[in-house]
Amino acid sequence: MSLPIYRALKADAALALLIDVEAKLHEDVAPHGTAPPYIVWQAISGQANNHLDEPANFDDTQYQIMVYATDAKTAYAIRDAVRTVLEQKSWILNPSINQHDSKAKLYGRGFDANWILAR
Repeated sequence: MSLPIYRALKADAALALLIDVEAKLHEDVAPHGTAPPYIVWQAISGQANNHLDEPANFDDTQYQIMVYATDAKTAYAIRDAVRTVLEQKSWILNPSINQHDSKAKLYGRGFDANWILAR
């Protein structure tokens, strides 16, 4: 089952003021040449909620969101807006991933979270 991250982010009007989610949200990796700012998300682990008497009906899926921008202020603003949307649907585990790619000259700001996804 795929996480409904795109649907959740696309539906948020406040986030739409900061970034065009439809054009700037990518699963796993942004296509070569994507202009910043953009958002990348990926599932990083998961576990089925198994039962002894029946198949699992939920999966715990851990995912990571990273926002890339040419300046830290923009990356922080978009990350915070994304977090506001997604923390209503999942648990934020690591709220503060920060990085800088000196070759690409991009600031990365992100977080890890866990979404319990019904099958």
